[in-house]
Amino acid sequence: MRPSLYYLLIPVLGMCACSSKNMSSEERAYAATADSTSFSNDLSNINSPSRKRVKSADTRCRVPSVFTATSKLEHLVTSLGGVVVESTLQNEAVQQYQLPYSSDSIKTIQLYTPTANLTLRVPVEHLDSVDQSLTAIASFIEHRVIKDEDLTLKYLANSLKNEQQEEKAAKEEKAAQKIIPEKNGKTLDVVEYKDEKEEAVIDRRLNNLAILDNVAYSTLTVQLYQPQVTDVQIVLNPAQISHAGFGTELLTAVKSGAEILRNILLFFVQIWPFLIAAVLGWIGYRKLILRRS
Repeated sequence: MRPSLYYLLIPVLGMCACSSKNMSSEERAYAATADSTSFSNDLSNINSPSRKRVKSADTRCRVPSVFTATSKLEHLVTSLGGVVVESTLQNEAVQQYQLPYSSDSIKTIQLYTPTANLTLRVPVEHLDSVDQSLTAIASFIEHRVIKDEDLTLKYLANSLKNEQQEEKAAKEEKAAQKIIPEKNGKTLDVVEYKDEKEEAVIDRRLNNLAILDNVAYSTLTVQLYQPQVTDVQIVLNPAQISHAGFGTELLTAVKSGAEILRNILLFFVQIWPFLIAAVLGWIGYRKLILRRS
Protein backbone atom coordinates (compact mmCIF):
# COMPACT_ATOMS: atom_id res chain seq x y z
CA MET A 1 0.00 0.00 0.00
CA ARG A 2 2.86 2.39 0.79
CA PRO A 3 4.67 1.95 -2.58
CA SER A 4 1.46 2.66 -4.49
CA LEU A 5 1.07 5.94 -2.58
CA TYR A 6 4.64 6.83 -3.35
CA TYR A 7 4.13 6.31 -7.08
CA LEU A 8 1.01 8.46 -6.99
CA LEU A 9 2.91 11.35 -5.40
CA ILE A 10 5.58 11.39 -8.11
CA PRO A 11 3.36 12.87 -10.88
CA VAL A 12 1.88 15.37 -8.43
CA LEU A 13 5.31 16.70 -7.52
CA GLY A 14 6.23 16.73 -11.18
CA MET A 15 3.22 18.88 -12.02
CA CYS A 16 4.10 21.35 -9.26
CA ALA A 17 7.64 21.58 -10.54
CA CYS A 18 6.44 22.13 -14.11
CA SER A 19 4.08 24.91 -13.00
CA SER A 20 6.95 26.77 -11.31
CA LYS A 21 9.07 26.38 -14.44
CA ASN A 22 6.37 27.95 -16.62
CA MET A 23 6.96 31.40 -15.10
CA SER A 24 8.10 34.06 -17.54
CA SER A 25 11.42 35.84 -17.18
CA GLU A 26 9.64 39.04 -16.08
CA GLU A 27 7.78 37.15 -13.35
CA ARG A 28 10.97 35.47 -12.18
CA ALA A 29 12.82 38.80 -12.05
CA TYR A 30 9.95 40.39 -10.12
CA ALA A 31 9.78 37.51 -7.63
CA ALA A 32 13.58 37.54 -7.19
CA THR A 33 13.42 41.11 -5.83
CA ALA A 34 11.56 39.79 -2.79
CA ASP A 35 14.61 37.82 -1.57
CA SER A 36 17.31 40.34 -2.36
CA THR A 37 19.62 41.13 0.57
CA SER A 38 22.02 43.35 -1.35
CA PHE A 39 21.57 47.09 -0.75
CA SER A 40 23.33 49.79 -2.72
CA ASN A 41 23.65 52.15 0.23
CA ASP A 42 24.63 51.97 3.87
CA LEU A 43 21.61 50.87 5.96
CA SER A 44 23.05 52.35 9.14
CA ASN A 45 21.99 55.77 7.86
CA ILE A 46 18.34 56.28 8.72
CA ASN A 47 17.85 58.39 5.57
CA SER A 48 19.53 55.86 3.29
CA PRO A 49 17.65 55.38 -0.01
CA SER A 50 18.05 51.62 0.37
CA ARG A 51 15.91 51.48 3.50
CA LYS A 52 12.36 50.21 3.03
CA ARG A 53 10.33 53.21 4.16
CA VAL A 54 6.55 53.14 3.69
CA LYS A 55 4.88 56.55 3.59
CA SER A 56 1.16 57.16 3.93
CA ALA A 57 -1.15 60.08 4.66
CA ASP A 58 -4.68 60.56 5.96
CA THR A 59 -6.48 63.89 5.58
CA ARG A 60 -9.96 65.20 6.32
CA CYS A 61 -10.77 68.71 5.19
CA ARG A 62 -13.55 71.03 4.09
CA VAL A 63 -13.61 72.32 0.53
CA PRO A 64 -15.85 74.82 -1.28
CA SER A 65 -17.08 72.15 -3.71
CA VAL A 66 -16.69 68.42 -3.13
CA PHE A 67 -17.25 67.49 -6.76
CA THR A 68 -14.70 70.02 -8.07
CA ALA A 69 -12.07 69.04 -5.50
CA THR A 70 -12.57 65.33 -6.16
CA SER A 71 -12.21 65.80 -9.91
CA LYS A 72 -9.00 67.81 -9.45
CA LEU A 73 -7.45 65.20 -7.15
CA GLU A 74 -8.32 62.30 -9.44
CA HIS A 75 -6.89 64.11 -12.47
CA LEU A 76 -3.73 65.09 -10.56
CA VAL A 77 -3.07 61.57 -9.28
CA THR A 78 -3.54 59.92 -12.67
CA SER A 79 -1.34 62.54 -14.37
CA LEU A 80 1.47 61.73 -11.90
CA GLY A 81 1.30 58.00 -12.61
CA GLY A 82 -0.82 57.10 -9.60
CA VAL A 83 -4.02 55.11 -9.25
CA VAL A 84 -7.43 56.05 -7.86
CA VAL A 85 -8.22 52.94 -5.83
CA GLU A 86 -11.61 54.16 -4.58
CA SER A 87 -13.67 57.30 -5.03
CA THR A 88 -17.09 57.61 -3.39
CA LEU A 89 -19.38 60.65 -3.55
CA GLN A 90 -22.54 60.87 -1.46
CA ASN A 91 -24.94 63.34 0.14
CA GLU A 92 -25.59 62.95 3.85
CA ALA A 93 -29.09 64.19 4.73
CA VAL A 94 -29.21 66.41 7.84
CA GLN A 95 -32.77 67.80 8.19
CA GLN A 96 -35.94 68.12 6.14
CA TYR A 97 -38.80 70.60 6.50
CA GLN A 98 -42.24 70.87 4.86
CA LEU A 99 -43.89 74.31 4.80
CA PRO A 100 -47.25 75.37 3.31
CA TYR A 101 -46.78 77.27 0.05
CA SER A 102 -50.23 77.57 -1.55
CA SER A 103 -53.66 76.00 -1.34
CA ASP A 104 -52.58 72.89 -3.23
CA SER A 105 -48.78 72.80 -2.85
CA ILE A 106 -46.09 72.73 -0.17
CA LYS A 107 -42.43 73.73 -0.03
CA THR A 108 -39.93 71.01 0.92
CA ILE A 109 -36.56 72.16 2.28
CA GLN A 110 -33.82 69.54 2.66
CA LEU A 111 -30.42 70.19 4.21
CA TYR A 112 -27.60 67.83 3.24
CA THR A 113 -23.81 67.68 3.33
CA PRO A 114 -21.91 66.47 0.22
CA THR A 115 -19.01 64.19 1.15
CA ALA A 116 -16.34 62.23 -0.69
CA ASN A 117 -14.02 59.40 0.37
CA LEU A 118 -10.95 58.70 -1.75
CA THR A 119 -8.19 56.14 -1.55
CA LEU A 120 -5.26 57.10 -3.75
CA ARG A 121 -2.01 55.34 -4.62
CA VAL A 122 0.63 57.94 -5.42
CA PRO A 123 4.29 57.49 -6.41
CA VAL A 124 6.24 58.21 -3.27
CA GLU A 125 8.22 61.03 -4.88
CA HIS A 126 4.94 62.87 -5.64
CA LEU A 127 3.26 62.42 -2.26
CA ASP A 128 4.30 65.87 -1.04
CA SER A 129 3.06 67.48 -4.27
CA VAL A 130 -0.37 65.90 -3.95
CA ASP A 131 -0.56 66.80 -0.28
CA GLN A 132 0.32 70.42 -1.01
CA SER A 133 -2.27 70.58 -3.80
CA LEU A 134 -4.92 69.22 -1.43
CA THR A 135 -3.95 71.79 1.20
CA ALA A 136 -4.25 74.57 -1.38
CA ILE A 137 -7.83 73.72 -2.37
CA ALA A 138 -8.98 73.09 1.22
CA SER A 139 -10.70 75.89 3.12
CA PHE A 140 -10.40 74.13 6.49
CA ILE A 141 -8.26 71.13 7.50
CA GLU A 142 -9.84 69.09 10.25
CA HIS A 143 -6.90 66.73 10.60
CA ARG A 144 -3.89 65.52 8.64
CA VAL A 145 -1.77 62.51 9.56
CA ILE A 146 1.45 61.62 7.70
CA LYS A 147 3.22 58.37 8.55
CA ASP A 148 6.71 57.19 7.59
CA GLU A 149 7.17 53.57 8.67
CA ASP A 150 10.55 51.86 8.35
CA LEU A 151 10.13 48.17 7.38
CA THR A 152 13.77 47.50 6.52
CA LEU A 153 14.33 44.98 9.29
CA LYS A 154 11.11 43.11 8.50
CA TYR A 155 12.04 42.92 4.83
CA LEU A 156 15.57 41.78 5.64
CA ALA A 157 14.32 39.15 8.10
CA ASN A 158 12.03 37.62 5.46
CA SER A 159 14.84 37.54 2.92
CA LEU A 160 17.35 35.93 5.29
CA LYS A 161 14.80 33.31 6.38
CA ASN A 162 14.15 32.41 2.75
CA GLU A 163 17.87 32.10 2.01
CA GLN A 164 18.31 29.89 5.06
CA GLN A 165 15.37 27.76 4.00
CA GLU A 166 16.83 27.28 0.53
CA GLU A 167 20.15 26.14 1.96
CA LYS A 168 18.38 23.82 4.38
CA ALA A 169 16.21 22.38 1.62
CA ALA A 170 19.29 21.61 -0.46
CA LYS A 171 20.82 19.64 2.41
CA GLU A 172 17.57 17.79 3.10
CA GLU A 173 17.37 16.67 -0.50
CA LYS A 174 20.52 14.62 0.07
CA ALA A 175 19.20 13.04 3.24
CA ALA A 176 15.42 13.14 3.10
CA GLN A 177 15.08 10.40 5.68
CA LYS A 178 16.44 12.67 8.42
CA ILE A 179 13.33 14.87 8.39
CA ILE A 180 11.04 11.91 9.17
CA PRO A 181 10.24 12.22 12.90
CA GLU A 182 9.58 8.49 13.45
CA LYS A 183 10.88 5.23 12.09
CA ASN A 184 7.44 4.44 10.72
CA GLY A 185 7.10 7.85 9.06
CA LYS A 186 5.21 7.82 5.78
CA THR A 187 6.16 9.42 2.51
CA LEU A 188 3.10 11.64 2.88
CA ASP A 189 4.57 13.13 6.07
CA VAL A 190 7.70 14.16 4.15
CA VAL A 191 5.63 15.78 1.40
CA GLU A 192 3.46 17.70 3.88
CA TYR A 193 6.57 18.92 5.69
CA LYS A 194 8.05 20.22 2.44
CA ASP A 195 4.77 21.86 1.44
CA GLU A 196 4.55 23.73 4.73
CA LYS A 197 8.10 25.02 4.35
CA GLU A 198 7.49 26.07 0.76
CA GLU A 199 4.28 27.87 1.70
CA ALA A 200 6.12 29.73 4.45
CA VAL A 201 8.74 30.83 1.92
CA ILE A 202 6.05 31.99 -0.49
CA ASP A 203 4.25 33.93 2.25
CA ARG A 204 7.46 35.74 3.26
CA ARG A 205 8.21 36.47 -0.39
CA LEU A 206 4.73 37.92 -0.93
CA ASN A 207 5.11 40.04 2.21
CA ASN A 208 8.35 41.45 0.85
CA LEU A 209 6.74 42.18 -2.52
CA ALA A 210 3.95 44.02 -0.71
CA ILE A 211 6.57 46.03 1.19
CA LEU A 212 8.33 46.95 -2.05
CA ASP A 213 5.01 47.96 -3.59
CA ASN A 214 4.16 50.17 -0.61
CA VAL A 215 7.63 51.68 -0.67
CA ALA A 216 7.21 52.70 -4.31
CA TYR A 217 3.59 53.90 -3.99
CA SER A 218 2.23 55.76 -0.99
CA THR A 219 -1.38 55.38 0.11
CA LEU A 220 -3.28 58.63 0.55
CA THR A 221 -6.69 58.53 2.24
CA VAL A 222 -8.78 61.66 1.78
CA GLN A 223 -12.14 62.64 3.27
CA LEU A 224 -13.76 65.73 1.78
CA TYR A 225 -16.87 67.61 2.84
CA GLN A 226 -18.39 71.00 2.20
CA PRO A 227 -20.83 73.28 4.07
CA GLN A 228 -24.45 72.26 4.18
CA VAL A 229 -26.42 72.70 0.98
CA THR A 230 -30.14 73.55 0.82
CA ASP A 231 -32.40 71.88 -1.70
CA VAL A 232 -35.78 73.68 -2.09
CA GLN A 233 -38.61 72.20 -4.15
CA ILE A 234 -42.28 73.08 -4.63
CA VAL A 235 -44.44 69.97 -4.78
CA LEU A 236 -48.17 69.27 -4.76
CA ASN A 237 -49.77 68.78 -1.37
CA PRO A 238 -50.84 65.12 -1.14
CA ALA A 239 -53.60 66.02 1.32
CA GLN A 240 -55.16 68.45 -1.14
CA ILE A 241 -54.83 66.09 -4.07
CA SER A 242 -56.55 63.29 -2.16
CA HIS A 243 -59.61 65.47 -1.38
CA ALA A 244 -62.68 65.18 -3.67
CA GLY A 245 -64.50 68.15 -5.22
CA PHE A 246 -67.20 70.17 -3.39
CA GLY A 247 -70.06 68.65 -5.35
CA THR A 248 -68.83 65.15 -4.72
CA GLU A 249 -68.37 65.85 -1.01
CA LEU A 250 -71.92 67.41 -0.83
CA LEU A 251 -73.51 64.35 -2.41
CA THR A 252 -71.48 62.12 -0.13
CA ALA A 253 -72.66 64.12 2.92
CA VAL A 254 -76.36 63.84 1.82
CA LYS A 255 -75.98 60.12 1.32
CA SER A 256 -74.28 59.78 4.71
CA GLY A 257 -77.11 61.71 6.42
CA ALA A 258 -79.77 59.61 4.71
CA GLU A 259 -77.92 56.50 5.81
CA ILE A 260 -77.86 57.72 9.41
CA LEU A 261 -81.62 58.54 9.31
CA ARG A 262 -82.35 55.13 7.84
CA ASN A 263 -80.40 53.43 10.59
CA ILE A 264 -82.28 55.40 13.26
CA LEU A 265 -85.67 54.47 11.82
CA LEU A 266 -84.68 50.83 11.55
CA PHE A 267 -83.49 50.92 15.14
CA PHE A 268 -86.85 52.14 16.44
CA VAL A 269 -88.71 49.66 14.25
CA GLN A 270 -86.66 46.85 15.72
CA ILE A 271 -87.46 47.86 19.34
CA TRP A 272 -91.24 48.43 18.81
CA PRO A 273 -92.23 45.89 21.50
CA PHE A 274 -90.26 47.83 24.08
CA LEU A 275 -91.81 51.09 22.92
CA ILE A 276 -95.36 49.73 23.27
CA ALA A 277 -94.55 48.36 26.71
CA ALA A 278 -93.12 51.72 27.74
CA VAL A 279 -96.25 53.59 26.50
CA LEU A 280 -98.62 51.21 28.30
CA GLY A 281 -96.57 51.49 31.44
CA TRP A 282 -96.68 55.27 31.28
CA ILE A 283 -100.48 55.28 30.74
CA GLY A 284 -100.98 52.94 33.70
CA TYR A 285 -98.75 55.09 35.89
CA ARG A 286 -100.76 58.22 34.97
CA LYS A 287 -104.09 56.56 35.79
CA LEU A 288 -102.75 55.42 39.17
CA ILE A 289 -101.65 58.93 40.02
CA LEU A 290 -105.07 60.40 39.02
CA ARG A 291 -106.96 57.91 41.22
CA ARG A 292 -104.91 58.74 44.29
CA SER A 293 -105.39 62.43 43.76
